[in-house]
Amino acid sequence: MAAPPPPPPALPDDVVVEEILLRLPPDDPGCLFRASLVCKAWRNAVSHPRFRRRYIGLHRHRAPPVLGFLHDWEDGGIPDFFPTTASPFSLAAPDRRFWRPVDCRHGRALFLSDRRQETQELLLWEPITGARRGIPVPAAFRCQWPAAAVFCTADWCDHRDCAGGPFGVVFLFAGEQDRHVVTSACLYSSETGTWGKLNSRQDEFTMEFQNHSSVLVGRSLLYFLSDGGTILEYNLDSGVLAVLDRPPDDYGRGRQRFNLMLAEDGGLGVAEAIDFQLILWKREASDGTDARWVLSRIVDMDSFFDPVTLAPVLGFAEGANAIFVKIIYSLFMVELQSEQAKIVCSSPGFCNLIPVVGFYTPHSRLQVPGGEHHSPAPWLKQLGRGGQQGVWEEKSLEWAQVLFDEGCMAINEKDLAYTADCFRHVLEIRVRHYGGLAPECANTFYHYGGALLCKAREAANRSGNVSKRAPNEEGTNLRGKGQTDGNMTGDGDDSDLDLAWKMLNTARVIVAKSPEKTMEKVNILNALAEISMTRDNLSYLSYHVLGW
Repeated sequence: MAAPPPPPPALPDDVVVEEILLRLPPDDPGCLFRASLVCKAWRNAVSHPRFRRRYIGLHRHRAPPVLGFLHDWEDGGIPDFFPTTASPFSLAAPDRRFWRPVDCRHGRALFLSDRRQETQELLLWEPITGARRGIPVPAAFRCQWPAAAVFCTADWCDHRDCAGGPFGVVFLFAGEQDRHVVTSACLYSSETGTWGKLNSRQDEFTMEFQNHSSVLVGRSLLYFLSDGGTILEYNLDSGVLAVLDRPPDDYGRGRQRFNLMLAEDGGLGVAEAIDFQLILWKREASDGTDARWVLSRIVDMDSFFDPVTLAPVLGFAEGANAIFVKIIYSLFMVELQSEQAKIVCSSPGFCNLIPVVGFYTPHSRLQVPGGEHHSPAPWLKQLGRGGQQGVWEEKSLEWAQVLFDEGCMAINEKDLAYTADCFRHVLEIRVRHYGGLAPECANTFYHYGGALLCKAREAANRSGNVSKRAPNEEGTNLRGKGQTDGNMTGDGDDSDLDLAWKMLNTARVIVAKSPEKTMEKVNILNALAEISMTRDNLSYLSYHVLGW
């Protein structure tokens, strides 16, 4: 008898692991994130660009999932990015106390700085990579509630993984000019870094755009909806700005009960909530005449819930074909293709939702390209904003621990910017839950302050500054151990040092009430002493901290 064929060669362990991780569900991104925390090899695997390309290609036959949404609610108890996924998951979104979300599309989100600031600007944020880029607003901008839209401008892009490439921004605003009401729009190109020609039209009244985001139809038509229910069309090719009529008022619609969406054929659509029904309209041309509104279909929501009156449609997720509606005191996401609905949360206060759609894979580090506007660092009084406790809070505490572990891992990889960002978000979550001076927050204050101190030290070392102390004198690192590398002088990053002092001093105040935490006190005082010696201000430490 012939000898049996030899067994196939065994696959390398890293290949087997990657093949398994590729099959984790895209609609539960927390699975991939937790996998990245197992070890450095797994993190390198899932954060590699090759893995992302394969992951998206493997799931190319399904729509990208809705990861969560950005919002404008002022309640500090709700995170800036609200996840819609099954397991704990979060993205380090810009702080909505300083940035108002206005749009999200093609792997990019767009924010407008607080209108109370002397000079407003736009901020582009990539949710997957964390990259941020500041964009000045047009010089002619003079109103309070503008609209803006962001989109990819790369040729032949399928928009499933186009972050980092060229993009455009349309900025729309209305105001008075020479005793006339003028609505204006202009186009920004990331490739030139400049705004194009301002295109304007006269209207009968001033429009504001606070409660709705835009919809992109094809590659050339952007649509905006004003708070008063006016639909505007901006042609990206010609720059023409036009006003469209609204769907027929056959169902007794209120002006704030509907929102823009994409119709089933990819054209412009409108979704409105009437009683316990979703009325879906689409705009189509017929017999060579101007386009008109046609009823597409009606979705009966009483098959999911007891008959209730639906509140306004709050947002549409492009790419995922889902809308958000509020029903009494709950927020629901409805997938229009399957007509399936699921509850997202029990918070009633949202006005405008900006869905974040895409395939998530962990990124190797937080990218902060040049030109970023650094929003003011949150401090204790800002962190302790309070707010209602909801279903999300239990998951938030779990997510805080995940982020804390991620920050500790990033320390070993010398990724101090990412470390500080992780600890900042952990601190926000725990302060909201436990209170600003709770014992449960002391360790987080210490780690966040230590990360900022190390980050400032690294920046000073890169600039060639050295400590004014003796070369062999020991400093303190984040883990409380001695080190002999050079330390920064007063020419370092003052903002990081100032915030590090505040975080560490708060940790000192908390642990001072616990006599058994001797080593924690030593580590904190060592770090505070390093900052004081950096500033040549040891007397401040002696008087205000040690009480000498």
